[in-house]
Amino acid sequence: MVSVLPSSTSLTGRLVREREHFDAHYTEEAAAGVARLSDFDRVRYDQPPADTLYPREFYYHLLGPLAGKRVLEIACGNGIDTTLMAAYGARVHAYDISDASIQLTRRRLALHNLDAQLECTGSLDDAFAGESFDLVIGYAALHHLDLASLGQRIAARLRPGGYAVFAEPVVNSPGLAALRRLVPIALDEMTDDERPLRDADLQQLAQPLGGVTRRRWFHLTSRLWRLWPDCWPMTVALHAVDAALLRCPLLRR
Repeated sequence: MVSVLPSSTSLTGRLVREREHFDAHYTEEAAAGVARLSDFDRVRYDQPPADTLYPREFYYHLLGPLAGKRVLEIACGNGIDTTLMAAYGARVHAYDISDASIQLTRRRLALHNLDAQLECTGSLDDAFAGESFDLVIGYAALHHLDLASLGQRIAARLRPGGYAVFAEPVVNSPGLAALRRLVPIALDEMTDDERPLRDADLQQLAQPLGGVTRRRWFHLTSRLWRLWPDCWPMTVALHAVDAALLRCPLLRR
């Protein structure tokens, strides 16, 4: 079952902590400089195949052709996805709780002579209020949010025929969750309040949207590629191993 949600007071405190954390993170990232997207990335994420080994490519596969679509992006982060979607012809409306995220995204868009509508807010209801979209999306965004009624609120923002696409960390195994807490190496940018989702969370979220229609699992051994980020053969090999292992339903936990 889904865990009990925090009170409104603690939830407000959590959002404040999230904003402070990501303001610091994206301020540091912006200070290091904003690089142009490579031609490789522009091609890589332009309608990739369904059998790809890589989660972000599968994410873009599910987004489908983006030209002309109105897209609402939850938690735009460093703006790379916002910029890619704008480059593919989407009319992107992106928001984030962090003002530093919005400023970094604006810089990245300007570097590529692209445009998107941006807002700094932590509320789906307040973001571009009154507007509806062909797609509501987020990459590693939902596990930062209060999931109560989120599915209904996403459904309310979708146009007829619209759909939602999300990529999220999911851990159903209590044993693995406990082990992750003991590992001293953080492989991802994490806040103190976030937690991986469970299947029960996803089912609750998707029910008002008609359920989960397509899903794939990624990242068992391949999470370790971050320890060797410049070793592309290692990255490919780990993702190929995971694709084989995750054919076993038990390992998807």
